[in-house]
Amino acid sequence: MTAQILITCKTDYEKILAREIASYNFTPQTKGRGWILAQLENKTLFKEHRTQLTIPCFAHSIRETPIAVSAASVNSLADQLVNLFLTNLGSKRIADPWAFLFSSSGNEQLIHRAKSAEKSWLNKLQKKISRVAKLAREGIPYNSSFVEGFFVHFIDFNQAFVSFKALSAGQQRMQMDPKAPSRSYLKLEEAFKIFGNEPRRNEKVIDLGAAPGGWSYSALKRGAIVIAIDNGPLKSPVKLHSNMSHLKVDALKYTYDSSKPVDWLFCDILEKPDIIFNLLHKWLSQKWCRNFIANIKVGRNDPIVLLNKINNSRDGLLPFCQALYIRQLYHDREEITLMGQAK
Repeated sequence: MTAQILITCKTDYEKILAREIASYNFTPQTKGRGWILAQLENKTLFKEHRTQLTIPCFAHSIRETPIAVSAASVNSLADQLVNLFLTNLGSKRIADPWAFLFSSSGNEQLIHRAKSAEKSWLNKLQKKISRVAKLAREGIPYNSSFVEGFFVHFIDFNQAFVSFKALSAGQQRMQMDPKAPSRSYLKLEEAFKIFGNEPRRNEKVIDLGAAPGGWSYSALKRGAIVIAIDNGPLKSPVKLHSNMSHLKVDALKYTYDSSKPVDWLFCDILEKPDIIFNLLHKWLSQKWCRNFIANIKVGRNDPIVLLNKINNSRDGLLPFCQALYIRQLYHDREEITLMGQAK
């Protein structure tokens, strides 16, 4: 069975996403800034990697059966959107909160247009079916399956796609903690949300490439015990924390010497992808950690080759993982983030 799918991504990553989804039985048809329209030959393409629903790394959302709408004015567009919503609603009775999202691809004017259309649509919906409108909740819930709702993605000033089912890949903008030593803190906080797991009180964390301490701070906030591995200096309040130990050694040469796996491995090192891959391979194959979060700087390397290497069933990282999530986070730049549970 063939289905049409709209996939959103970071701007300038459309070509990379198109290459990635080709291995998921997608046939890319059209693409624009931050989105791809594709045909899907088999709707059961999302296979499980152990306990994890496999979602393309560079996808931010996946939306079923998009309907193209266009209009010259916000008011006219909002009228079309209300009619689409009411037609889809039919005789259904809505008693619980339901999801909606108006999104666009990066351009500030387009973001403003989407917000204006959203406001007009909500106002019109409230006048027609106020009880249902009051149950509207913004966002695509991060779930292991497609959720029903009303999802509008603007691709141009007067053009948008509407879907009634969508899947979030979990990326989200996080709020900065003013006490955090660096903005890398945001990446780890976002990764925790996607992974659905985080360090608990008194769990032990080894933070490779810890300086200046953004990731260590995130773990310390949760009551974890952290060993920071880095030749570089740590900043306050991390360096003075009672649960913090700092080993001034090269993180790439550090060897874990305990017979019991550490609860968490963090790794955020500015190095070539192959070097970080080999480092993670060593930690996972030696069973030195139970959970891990690692950032890999892609740079000018081919990200698809890297993803294939990570997911290789023979000599990649996947064979050592009970669960493995790979995402380009909202707070990632030319990098990807791995989150997983070791076997």
